Amino acid sequence: MTIFYLLLALGLAVGLNHPARLWRMGAQLCAAAALFMMVWSIWLANGDGTFAARASDDLRPLLLNAMAVIALFVILLLLALLPVQWRRTVDSVPDWNRRQSWGQIARILHWTSAVLMLVALPMGLFVGVLSPSPERAGFLDVHIGIGVALFFLLLLRWLAQGASPGPASPNGAARLNKLALYLALATLPVSGVALAGATGVAVLGLQPAVPLLPARALHIGLSLLFATAFVAHAGAVLWHHFALRDRQLIRRMLR
Repeated sequence: MTIFYLLLALGLAVGLNHPARLWRMGAQLCAAAALFMMVWSIWLANGDGTFAARASDDLRPLLLNAMAVIALFVILLLLALLPVQWRRTVDSVPDWNRRQSWGQIARILHWTSAVLMLVALPMGLFVGVLSPSPERAGFLDVHIGIGVALFFLLLLRWLAQGASPGPASPNGAARLNKLALYLALATLPVSGVALAGATGVAVLGLQPAVPLLPARALHIGLSLLFATAFVAHAGAVLWHHFALRDRQLIRRMLR
């Protein structure tokens, strides 16, 4: 299943930045379908007693339901923007970055990482909610696999940006947000390996002997850091695009 999610993320990243409108529209529909499957899984967990079996002070079911509501909004937005995608034309994008724009390589790595993180976060919450079972073990394996893939994708992103620097962050808040996102992406997989080792699971042959509670607290804290930075990042982009009518900001990383 890890390979499936890697291919899905890569396919969406390529499709959303493809010059052909049918490819872009197809990627939007696939993204909407993938989000719907996540919403459906959360809906089933509400109905089959999975969430009801948790303690009343467990916030994870609430967080998953909040994610489902946000996903429904994004699905509606993706569907509503299909006619816009059909009508508009796009400019050619070079493979490597320029000082004024991100290249195709950076865009694909960015969106592949974004899709994988949007899969990893709810899946990690599901791992914490589910009782020990083959289903939970499968979710955990995929969650760990995605974390390892994200770490190496981040290394590729740094190498690509070192080879061809892209646009600078427009202000201090944007620079701080970018730093928080990179910090979380770099350290979340490491904390995940530590947490897996604390529960007796080896990752790539590594099984650190660390206490369980600090490892779990660190992984949760870094997850919250990423979620907060991601919401701030996405909110700023949407604000510029829809409220300020700044169409160029989102086009720096998306056709």
